[in-house]
Amino acid sequence: MNEKINWRKSAAKDVRPFFGAASLESSLDQVEIQLYEDGTFHDDTSLVIEPTDVHKLQPVVRLNFNPAALSFDGVKREHLILVVTAVQTFLKKTCVVATFPVSAEIPEVVQIKEDVLAKLGGGSNIDVEVVLCLGKRLEKQAGSPFLHGHWLSKKSFALRPPKLAEEFDLESTDDETFTKLGYPAKTLYLVEYFGGINEPVSKDRQTARVRVHSDIYRTLANESKQKLARPILIGLAAEIACQMLATSISDWENSDEVVPASPLSAFLKKLNRVQPTSLDDLKAMAKQPGMPKLRAILHADQGSVRSIAEA
Repeated sequence: MNEKINWRKSAAKDVRPFFGAASLESSLDQVEIQLYEDGTFHDDTSLVIEPTDVHKLQPVVRLNFNPAALSFDGVKREHLILVVTAVQTFLKKTCVVATFPVSAEIPEVVQIKEDVLAKLGGGSNIDVEVVLCLGKRLEKQAGSPFLHGHWLSKKSFALRPPKLAEEFDLESTDDETFTKLGYPAKTLYLVEYFGGINEPVSKDRQTARVRVHSDIYRTLANESKQKLARPILIGLAAEIACQMLATSISDWENSDEVVPASPLSAFLKKLNRVQPTSLDDLKAMAKQPGMPKLRAILHADQGSVRSIAEA
């Protein structure tokens, strides 16, 4: 009798098998990042970018990396490079910002320039990574890096918009799938609400899934169309939030209060960034035909006017 075994991932952890270069693992611990001109440098690895501050982003990485103070064990200094990258996981795009041979002089700071941020949708949802890695392929040896790109030390900074309490799955969806679901082939987006908008978020429960047409998804990932992609992303965020509130209204229209740490609580915080909004105000706006005021506030929160004007 064959017994089915279910494996569950309990934790994620980078494991580096390079015991021959273990002394370099902490070599990037002191790397810091500055988000805005004349701002403070942070060593925090998770940073929130408010929608109203996206246009002011000028990230600068302070490397604080001194090769002379390091012990390279069995790895030769001239075989290593220091690389700074910016990554947008949703668009599946990585930009190499700078590469420095460790054997040469390394600058104190590296700036993430405006053209790089534009390629990644504006910079409010990216990872800035500093990596010490092998710059060439070497002969394979136990405990030592040998492939070009094998990294020995890394520090990442996650730049994110204010976290919405819900965790929606976002899916690229083609004509055929939309048609099978009973929608037009060229549907722009579809919100599938499962429930629990006014309940505390749980990793074991999915609140909703958002489908975006695959043609739009490809446009968002196209480097040559980033001026168009940014207002699309911002507009979609506002419209999806509005659709979510409309779809779920039967679950919260009779509620007397907003449950902390719920998706509804997060939505209300977004609205209050633009103007004071109570739960009763939200109920009234959500019941308006077409929800014009709710849409206006959500678009204002996302900075839609600015993004379109600057496209």
